[in-house]
Amino acid sequence: MAGQAPRPGWAAVDREAVALVSEAAARGQVLRLVGSTGIRLHCQPAAAALDRLGRPAKDIDVVCRHEDRKGLRRLLEERGWEVDRDLLVAMEGRRYSFRHPASGLELDVFVDRLEFCHTIELRDRLAARELTVPVEDLLLQKLQIVRQTVTDRMDAAALLATHPVGSAGGGSGEAIDPGYVAGLLGRDWGFHRTATANLAALRDGPAGNGAAGTVRGRVDALLEAIQAAPKSVRWRARARVGERMQWWQDVDEREAVY
Repeated sequence: MAGQAPRPGWAAVDREAVALVSEAAARGQVLRLVGSTGIRLHCQPAAAALDRLGRPAKDIDVVCRHEDRKGLRRLLEERGWEVDRDLLVAMEGRRYSFRHPASGLELDVFVDRLEFCHTIELRDRLAARELTVPVEDLLLQKLQIVRQTVTDRMDAAALLATHPVGSAGGGSGEAIDPGYVAGLLGRDWGFHRTATANLAALRDGPAGNGAAGTVRGRVDALLEAIQAAPKSVRWRARARVGERMQWWQDVDEREAVY
């Protein structure tokens, strides 16, 4: 559109994301990055992989604790962010959206968990790292999407290309814990159905980052762990219903972008 300001690039997104987490910590608030910005800032190799893929800049997505909501909103408004009042009412304190008129940046704030096609509980994992949620949750947030976009697959491939599966850390000093992933999916048949389908598609499709063999091997390791993990009674009961009933939560276009 003529006259429309260009979207901020990754440098601006990254700077503001780091500043927000730092300022929140100085005020005693727990704030962690998720989404594509979280993946980029999780470790330099993942950022480099996404740069090679030409991953376009996105907005900032964070998770906070329930008790930090009001303080975080004050922090954001002091820094020039404006809350989306329509979403504020619609989501009833479970999610907030902000825009920064001066920079053109947008920010989504999730409270305790990510709720999209499937739900990922994060409250007890927010303290595991200083800037982002753990790598398993960064990956799972991409695997929970029923209708993945090209950029969703880019993000998942970048994580798998730069993080081994198992106990040995890679260049980031962190590996993907297959036990955590398999345990979570072993309690939720619907999430299991979506995640394993996305992993299979990632394994069989082009990685596009010069690490296709690495990605395929790590996908296979995750799928093997997921298949071998014990399944809950609830999982087995839902499996008997299978695809005769929708296994994911519907999300509208506004909610799904992150």
